[in-house]
Amino acid sequence: MKARIDRLLRHPRTEIVLIALILLSVGMLIAEIGLDREDKLYTYVHLSGDVITGLFAVELLLRYWVAPRKGRYFRFYWVDIVSVLPLLRPLRFLRVVRLIRLHRVGILIHRRLLASSPALAAGFGMQLMILLTIGIIILVGGMAMHHFEGGEPLSRFANLGDALWWSFFTLVSLQPTLGEPQTEMGRVVMAFVVMGGLTTVAVFTGVMSAVMMQRLKTGLEVSEMELDELREHVVMCGWNRAAPLIIKELQACSRSQSIVVVAELVETPDAELSSADRTRVFFYKGDYTRMDVLERVGISHASHAILLADKCKPRSDQDRDARTVLAALTIEKLSPNVFTCAQLLDRKNNVQLQSAGVENVVVDDEVSGSLIATSIRNRGLIGVITELLDVSFGNNLYKAALPASWTGLTFGEVTRRLKDEHDALVVGLERNAAGRRKEDRRCETMVNPAKSLTLEAGDELVIIARKPLELK
Repeated sequence: MKARIDRLLRHPRTEIVLIALILLSVGMLIAEIGLDREDKLYTYVHLSGDVITGLFAVELLLRYWVAPRKGRYFRFYWVDIVSVLPLLRPLRFLRVVRLIRLHRVGILIHRRLLASSPALAAGFGMQLMILLTIGIIILVGGMAMHHFEGGEPLSRFANLGDALWWSFFTLVSLQPTLGEPQTEMGRVVMAFVVMGGLTTVAVFTGVMSAVMMQRLKTGLEVSEMELDELREHVVMCGWNRAAPLIIKELQACSRSQSIVVVAELVETPDAELSSADRTRVFFYKGDYTRMDVLERVGISHASHAILLADKCKPRSDQDRDARTVLAALTIEKLSPNVFTCAQLLDRKNNVQLQSAGVENVVVDDEVSGSLIATSIRNRGLIGVITELLDVSFGNNLYKAALPASWTGLTFGEVTRRLKDEHDALVVGLERNAAGRRKEDRRCETMVNPAKSLTLEAGDELVIIARKPLELK
């Protein structure tokens, strides 16, 4: 029986009925106070209000009976318990307390919104509670002032409508603009309304500021329409400490290329991207291992995909690498032509990435360990490596397609020509790179090859220069 009653009390239809009864009860209370006691309608309204209050008392008794923890029941329903106390004759003077049931209306509506549309509940839940609080303050202040100050026929508060208008303007202006109360209890009510207005204005200002800031942040996030318009962009999956530096380096090379970050971030890392051009950086909150999420960020139209060892949530290194592998498999299935670079924490997981068709794999510990060892073997060399890797200053590494007119020249001849004509150094070449298919893994990278090596059509040169070169 307890289980059945508990399910009945939690049913959505029951909550809708409660909302209707609460609103009807408030209307009955306003009518009861505004009507003359000699009026026959007053008796019916008064009796109807008591019946509705009795229904609420029965509901609270049932909730107490089925509640597994009585202490938590009193902490959650104490407002409703206070609102049914005027049902007792000695406590009739507390009739105005019934108005606080409107607070429960806000809770029930927010619960229904949360069940049907979490986004709508998050956007309007707080605003709804503020509006209901304002309504409660206006109604309680006006009715209390009508009760304490409306005894004289010539009093400004003799009419309930005038008392409610006084409460509204006092709440808005934070001072009694339509007249001051004459009794001590009236002054207490006035202080209650003014203090309620101060608190409500402060809360409302804070909520509106938060909403505006959220809308400004949303403007930085990629929308569905913008996603459809993106072409040749970079999709970065995951987020860690290396992500801001990667964005900075990519923008230093090309500020016109858009970057879409797909990660389960709680907040946009604005402080970390203070030096970045935010007009071309978009954030999409979602799980990048899911196919539908990758399709929404336009992976089929992207030119590059970067898979980072995601640290948005606490996971083991093995789990992070597993998510990287899963995302790589999904990306290669959706868009085989995208150039993919993945960051791994363990070299053992490289086998799956190679089979998936990922072009470049970077293992964090290997790279950092090699740099440290190199700096120990050759003091000062780390400065050279840093300059080559940082595109914001000095000389950097670039790739340039071999001109057709240079086909047949030796590596030594090309080295001298580049130095003489462009003041650049050739440090290596990539053979069979131009026009190759992604599944073709026979591409050969040569660092500092023999000067007698004859260059072939389709070779790409790896050069050190101050800016990218287009050789002719």
